[in-house]
Amino acid sequence: MIKCHPPLGERQLTPRGDMVEDRRPARGTQGTVWGRALLVVTAGLVAGLAVSFHWFGWTSIPGNECGDGSRPCPEGTVPTILLAFLCTFAGMGLVTWRVAELTEVRPGKALPAVLVVVGMVLALWPGWRMYVWMRGPVLDRAWDVPVDRPSTVKGVGNWVVNGAVVRARTDGLTSYDLADGRERWSVEAPVRGSACAMSDTVVDGVGIIAFGREEEPCDTVWGIDTASGRKLWERKITGVAGTGPTDGRVAADSGVAVALEPTAVRGFALRTGVPGWKLDLGEGCSPVVASAAAGRTRVVVQCLRGADSAFGSLELVSLDTAHGTQVRRTKLPAESRWETVFVVSGRPFVLWLKEKAERGTDAVLAFDDQDRLRGSVKISGREEDLHLTAFPQQGFDARPSLRAAVVGDVLVTAVTQPGETDPAAVSGYALEGGRRLWHTGAGGAVTALTRVSEDRLVILAGARIRSLDPRTGHLAEGPLLREGAEDVAGAPQLIPGREDRWVLVNPDGTGATPPLLGVRP
Repeated sequence: MIKCHPPLGERQLTPRGDMVEDRRPARGTQGTVWGRALLVVTAGLVAGLAVSFHWFGWTSIPGNECGDGSRPCPEGTVPTILLAFLCTFAGMGLVTWRVAELTEVRPGKALPAVLVVVGMVLALWPGWRMYVWMRGPVLDRAWDVPVDRPSTVKGVGNWVVNGAVVRARTDGLTSYDLADGRERWSVEAPVRGSACAMSDTVVDGVGIIAFGREEEPCDTVWGIDTASGRKLWERKITGVAGTGPTDGRVAADSGVAVALEPTAVRGFALRTGVPGWKLDLGEGCSPVVASAAAGRTRVVVQCLRGADSAFGSLELVSLDTAHGTQVRRTKLPAESRWETVFVVSGRPFVLWLKEKAERGTDAVLAFDDQDRLRGSVKISGREEDLHLTAFPQQGFDARPSLRAAVVGDVLVTAVTQPGETDPAAVSGYALEGGRRLWHTGAGGAVTALTRVSEDRLVILAGARIRSLDPRTGHLAEGPLLREGAEDVAGAPQLIPGREDRWVLVNPDGTGATPPLLGVRP
């Protein structure tokens, strides 16, 4: 039997004889229903983007506050929040419009609601990816270590060895794992002794550290196995008097530990501490700082003359590290006593020398292998001032954290322009002749500079870590410290970790900042 149905939408009789209207959609409107349903999903996508941008934008602000100078906002924060409001108004309008169109051909409330929710869910992933693209890379706090106790101690220097950082405090040494900040070992200083010097390098797993009592010479030298924390040896010397921790009093190189005495330089076997050699510097002459690298020890020596100890000369004495024999003695360009003598690089040998005389030398001096002066760069020049260290801020006094590095024949350093106080730029200078090669704005005050490979430096400036090419001065964009920027001191040491992670070591870890802070993407 063939049944004939009346045209859809027309009135028809029921079996009881009642006249009703057929409400089924006509076949020609089926495509319209699906098309309008798809438009409702699209409107839900816009509303979902609004929700995503609101959530990601507002939660990207560390501590619900940023942009005050000390805590910069992620770059995409403002665009994300603006898009959030734009999508909010657009989404509300589109959803209202498209739902009304759908209900004209498909009455009901359940289907439009489901379609809107589907669109909003589908918007979450593209919303996240768009936010990440606008925001750029960021680093968040991964871990930190407990504050230093007692509160009277401070950090004096660090060694980075085999996936760990050995942090020296005035009261001893502690090794931390760079992966999670776990403490590997700890060694206490001698009774009533404080750390007053440490070698700038670790050689064959051995670091050299010296201790002294308050207002007494730095006269107790230890050799430390940096893997286990075991004290390999201890030797008493006639230490150099001082008022606190300072750099350049001990060094390590070529199986020898080098230590300074008031009028001499001494060498000990690196792993056993057996006394090896002693070089007397001459009447009226005393060592200032020492550096050892590639089998050569260089010592800056000040010589005074006469009963009134008038200034005589500042000299650079080169020794054969293995045997302690003097190789050469070179006068430095100084006519008054030293005020600052600081080794920037052991090889090539680069020295910052500042005299007490107001018009005296205050420059970075570069030397060749024969101790001949290659070039010099004034600390305060016509165009800018060099900021090699964090002075006068409190830093790691026994092994300072530098804002400068020597890569090949280029000195890279943080600098300030005339009238500025914070070093917001970096410059590269040729060691040969001292000519400036390039100058690059850092995007904020430079707080740390680290060499991570033979041809790559990394700087921390404006709470952002950027990669720097020392040959050209090209500064690549890098991740922002979104969480933890407030826990970074003014003179930290920046250490690369694994998988794009970083560790910041603070000199003061007694409360305002943690001793170590680990950050990750």
